[in-house]
Amino acid sequence: MAGMNGHLTSSARDRFIEQMGLISQADGAPRIAGRIFGLLLVAGRPMTLQEIAERLRISKASASTNARLLAGRDILRRTAQPGDRQDFYELTSDKEYRFLDAIAEKMSRSAAMVQEVAEQVAEEDRSAGERVLRLAEFYKRSAAFVSEWSQRIKGA
Repeated sequence: MAGMNGHLTSSARDRFIEQMGLISQADGAPRIAGRIFGLLLVAGRPMTLQEIAERLRISKASASTNARLLAGRDILRRTAQPGDRQDFYELTSDKEYRFLDAIAEKMSRSAAMVQEVAEQVAEEDRSAGERVLRLAEFYKRSAAFVSEWSQRIKGA
């Protein structure tokens, strides 16, 4: 919902933040990490861990753990404000593409894992080994496709 000034209402922002948490959880990442992402996206400014914790009603330790996780994935970065001793967190400029890069990396790892086992399966059962190899090839091609797609979007 939009308020009179065209901005999202507080309850709409809250729903968005919660939705990002659910999406994160569905992708196998912590729900709080998704909520932090959503909060920083709608806030549009760097926030301290204390602000994040208070706004999301979570512990500062949980905010710190999940902010570090997102920073490790290059979705957030730690910054400083002049005259303030606290660390601030903000979204990276190309945060959207990090999700595609993460999917491509995950598929690439899956391809390698399946490929490794496929040869052993083929030794026991050639037909089964061929099916497993096709799965490895699917993961490999999918990883390449998503990676290329990410690069194309970045260049757009």
